[in-house]
Amino acid sequence: MKNLTVGIFHDEEIGRELGKRGTESDMVMYNRRTDDCIFTFMQPVGDKVSVKSQIMSCIDAAILAVTEMTPAVGETALMLDSFGISRGVIIVPPYTEPSTITTITKGTSLESFVVTERDIPKIREILEGFESARDTSSPVSVVVDHSFHVKGVGEIVLGSVRSGIVKRHDKLLLLPDNTEVVVRSIQMQDKDFNEAEAGSRVGLAIKGATAEEMDRGSVICAPGSARTSTTLTLAFAPNRYYAAGIREGAFHLTVGMQTIPVNVTGINNGTITIESKKSMVYTPDGTFLLLDLNAKKLHVMGKGHAIASS
Repeated sequence: MKNLTVGIFHDEEIGRELGKRGTESDMVMYNRRTDDCIFTFMQPVGDKVSVKSQIMSCIDAAILAVTEMTPAVGETALMLDSFGISRGVIIVPPYTEPSTITTITKGTSLESFVVTERDIPKIREILEGFESARDTSSPVSVVVDHSFHVKGVGEIVLGSVRSGIVKRHDKLLLLPDNTEVVVRSIQMQDKDFNEAEAGSRVGLAIKGATAEEMDRGSVICAPGSARTSTTLTLAFAPNRYYAAGIREGAFHLTVGMQTIPVNVTGINNGTITIESKKSMVYTPDGTFLLLDLNAKKLHVMGKGHAIASS
């Protein structure tokens, strides 16, 4: 069965119309199952930039509501483009001029989004038509978005299988702590399974680490499928709309579902060097989004990919 994870941005109501409310923290999950697909909808509570970036790091498609052109909507479009999200729906009010949407999508990955009025059956039909290639042959990697302790059950993580197939009784590594853990059980849609493949949203009962050690952005994986480092050099593309320019100093970085404080310590010929006190977990193809969370307007400084580590 197909699995699809969809981010919802700038519409506080549509999630409950598309699915059943599930896990809630600084992001809300909605779930829906059809004959052909299991949908997970992820929506930030409020418009916190770091949470939006975490959601965008793990979605297959997006819903972006554009009731009016605001700086926040523009920044959301910019962030979606930074993560290369090319499948999605843009919801517009009736009689919206096409040029209004072209202004924010031209030359970005959002050019391929379907533009429609707020028609729930039509939006569901569009989403059901999306396909997403899955890598089930690579070593398993699960990115954690929530973790907690359940009395009588133990430590539970919720997350997405990004590659491979996770199986019951697997012995895996928890990164960045580099701790061996065991998958005691697997649940999807409140049912027990012996395995779950790439693209699936899962609940895993884990032995070998506490819920606090398996916080958001942690990766549970086979050895070699993800990397950790406190120092990275990124091939970096600055955001031309970020007025202050790229400079050395203290900022934040989102990769996977981590958003962590970093220092930019070097800028040279299309690359930047970043350092953090906490190890960053990343995959070779992961997108790094550099954020200035103290900026008064635009927060996105640019995006990069790792080219060296130490």
